[in-house]
Amino acid sequence: MAEPPLPEEVEAADLEASARRELRGLGRANAENVSRHLVMVQRLLDSDPELAFQHARYAASHAGRVAVVREAAGVAAYLSGHYQEALRDIRAARRLSGLDLHRAIEADCERALGHLGRALKAAEEADPRQLDDVEEAEIAMVVSGVRHEMGQTELGLIVVEEAIMMFRGDRETLRRLHSVRADRLEELGRVEEAQAVRRRIGEGPQETEPEDVEVYDIEEESQEELAQAEQETSYTPEPAAQDDDEPDDDSDAGWSASFAERVEEEMAELLGETGQAPEAAEADEVAASQEDQV
Repeated sequence: MAEPPLPEEVEAADLEASARRELRGLGRANAENVSRHLVMVQRLLDSDPELAFQHARYAASHAGRVAVVREAAGVAAYLSGHYQEALRDIRAARRLSGLDLHRAIEADCERALGHLGRALKAAEEADPRQLDDVEEAEIAMVVSGVRHEMGQTELGLIVVEEAIMMFRGDRETLRRLHSVRADRLEELGRVEEAQAVRRRIGEGPQETEPEDVEVYDIEEESQEELAQAEQETSYTPEPAAQDDDEPDDDSDAGWSASFAERVEEEMAELLGETGQAPEAAEADEVAASQEDQV
C-alpha cells in the first residue's frame, strides 16, 4: 500500500519507550519508519481518525506480528468506523500480547455490525482480573446500548446504574456513564429524570432565569447581614463621636428592625436622602450621651 506522507519533524524517538522496545525485532530502518507512523497515529486519532487509520495500516503492513502495531491499527480502525478491520487487528493484538485487550472495542464493533449476540459474548468473555475501572465502565456502556437495541432497555438501565455505583475512576468516564444513563431514562419515557441528569453533568440546558439568580443573591446577602449583626451585637465598641450626616447605629439601625427597613435606610444614606428632622437628630444625640453616661 502507498505510504502516507510523514512530516520531517516526526522522529522515532517521539514514540514511548515501551513501544519502541517491541519493535526491536525489526530491522533498524524499518523499526524507525514504523515508529514514526505510530507517532502520527497517536497525534491524529482525535483530530483526523481516518488519516490515523492510514498510518496505522501502513505500519501494520510492515510490522504485522508486533502486538503494539496491531493494537494501534485496531484502535484507529475503530475510531474511523472500519469495524471489521478493527475486530481483526484487536484480536490479533490479543493473541500476540497474551493480554485481554480492548474487550469494549470488540463488543462495540460487533454491535455496530449488527451482531448483538456476539457483542454480549465478547463482553462476557472479558477477564475481570485484567480489567481496570475504566475498561469495566466502557464494557458496561456498550452492554447497556446492546440491551437497548435488543429491546431490553430496562435491563440496559440496570447495567449502567450498577456500573455507576461501582465506578472509582476518573470524572470524564463517570460523566459518560451518566450520559448513557440519561439515554436509557429518555428511551423509557422518563424524560424529566433524563433532563435532570443531563443538567447535572453539563449536557442539558441550564436554568438561568433572572428570578432564580435574584433570589439566590438576596438569600446570600441576608446571610451576610445576619452574620454581621451577630458580630456587632457581641462586641461593645468604644464611645466615639459621630458626624451629623451619619445615622446613629444604636437608634436608627437597631437590630430589631427588619432586613428590608435597614436596606431602605442604607439606600437613603447612599443617595443623601437621610431626611432626619433637626429635633429627631438632637433627641438622638441626647439619648446617645445618656447611654454613654450609663
